[in-house]
Amino acid sequence: MTRTAKVEPIQRETQEAILVSGWRVVDVTDPDQPQEISRHDSEPEAIRAARDYEHETSLEPGSPPDDTQDYDASDPQGVKELP
Repeated sequence: MTRTAKVEPIQRETQEAILVSGWRVVDVTDPDQPQEISRHDSEPEAIRAARDYEHETSLEPGSPPDDTQDYDASDPQGVKELP
């Protein structure tokens, strides 16, 4: 099954700023059960990992082709808290 991945910042808010300590790749195929796939030091690295993850799952038998669509991680409607 082709899966959908999203890249999110790993962040912590303080009174002075929002600190980004890294980037995570999250499988959001089932929006009610997001699963963290990996963590990365840079956003480009995380984006590559998300694209690779989506592409690999599209190669499984019976999976629809990868649509190669990138998603905007800053979309507040797309953010879910991970357990």
